[in-house]
Amino acid sequence: MYSLNYILHIVGVVIWIGSFSVLGYLLKSMINQEKSLTDFSPLIKRIQSWVTIGVLPSLLLILLSGTYMILQFNRDTMPLYLTIMEQGGTLIILLTIILVSMYSVRLTKKLQGITLRKDKSLAQLTKIYANFLLISTFLGIGIIIIVGLRLA
Repeated sequence: MYSLNYILHIVGVVIWIGSFSVLGYLLKSMINQEKSLTDFSPLIKRIQSWVTIGVLPSLLLILLSGTYMILQFNRDTMPLYLTIMEQGGTLIILLTIILVSMYSVRLTKKLQGITLRKDKSLAQLTKIYANFLLISTFLGIGIIIIVGLRLA
């Protein structure tokens, strides 16, 4: 059972890091183009649906499989890098789920033409959304480096 959870954990991490890095870069490049973002609204909706349907469930998969695996260890003799992976990874994943979901809803409302309380342009919301994707990616890569090299 441990090896199955390990495989699910690695697949989830690959989907998370790969998708967020590519989609964040794609959104950033769309913002920097001279066309208006309303021309790209179908693409932005597709990106959002993949993040909502594909990546956020993989984050939950990472969280559940990682929790199962970490519970197999003796907490008293667990090395520091595993504690950093457990606590840091959990914090990053939970913040990612909350912030990306929150801005995904705001971006969806903006694309549908619904006014927001703090009205921002589509470009500003897309830039914030892309930044959250990229920051989550970099933090996840940082945790992977710490665990992989056993730096702590």
